[in-house]
Amino acid sequence: MIVTVTLNPSLDEWMKLPSLRVGQLNRAKGFGRYPGGKGINVSRVIHELGGHTVAFGFAGGDDGLILRELMNRYHIRHEFVPVDGATRNNYKILTATPDALTEINSAGPAVSAANLRALAQRLFGYRPAPTCVVLSGSLPPGVPVTVYQRWIHRLRRLRIPAVLDASGEALRVGLTARPWLMKPNRDEMEELLQRRLRSTSQLIRAAYALRRRGVSVVILSLGGAGALIAAEELEGVWQAQSPPIQTDSAVGAGDSLIAGFVMGWRRRQPLLEAFRLGVACGTATAMTPGTELCHREAVYRLLRRVVITRVG
Repeated sequence: MIVTVTLNPSLDEWMKLPSLRVGQLNRAKGFGRYPGGKGINVSRVIHELGGHTVAFGFAGGDDGLILRELMNRYHIRHEFVPVDGATRNNYKILTATPDALTEINSAGPAVSAANLRALAQRLFGYRPAPTCVVLSGSLPPGVPVTVYQRWIHRLRRLRIPAVLDASGEALRVGLTARPWLMKPNRDEMEELLQRRLRSTSQLIRAAYALRRRGVSVVILSLGGAGALIAAEELEGVWQAQSPPIQTDSAVGAGDSLIAGFVMGWRRRQPLLEAFRLGVACGTATAMTPGTELCHREAVYRLLRRVVITRVG
């Protein structure tokens, strides 16, 4: 069973507009609402692929009730600790002119030390114990940047692999705990290493830099250019390139990549085949509108068309 932790979940609401006219009335041509947050996205894809998952996090107010109801509608098991305040809403506005996605994310409700302890008790006391825990996303107000670091140390003592997918200071501090897997994108890697990464050779050196810091598996997502992987059980660095597609919305593609990779690893596939599944999931998600995620049929249709080559 794969467990995900989303400390700052959301209701993701997306809409389509011909154009966004600031200060004027805009009439949407389409609207959708999904349970959101990076870890919840991972759980959604794992469930879509037929895997067993439980999503942990916080939920507050009427919007927290809607979040729980949406998770029930998707038949995804969840363990949400109630908090004061309201679960945040994130807005994704897709416009035809210009052809762009505008995102508006709120901060989320404040989380107390007691709330955080209650979630930790549920997570580390859950039975059966998970085979892997995915820690991902931003931190809500009140949560210290050391939380991922502390929980990764605790998971290592329990011999449970930890995946870290965060950004900023939470990523930098979490890295010191040496998670099993990290999946930064190019921007997050540049921020982490404090240098620009323009060429393939620079990206390869960046992946090795994280490996030297004790991360067993490093996946660097590159958007339309696919992804790189470096791992202790692989010789060299490998790049996966997905087939050309018509992109609708790339929201959640990186989370889908993690979900597919972890599912392949859980099924004891060779690491490069798990990587192939992850990239197929990310690509299939980019073909869906708004914050809708990949569909199983599309994933397996794309899977055999993902090309993996050694690049370093």
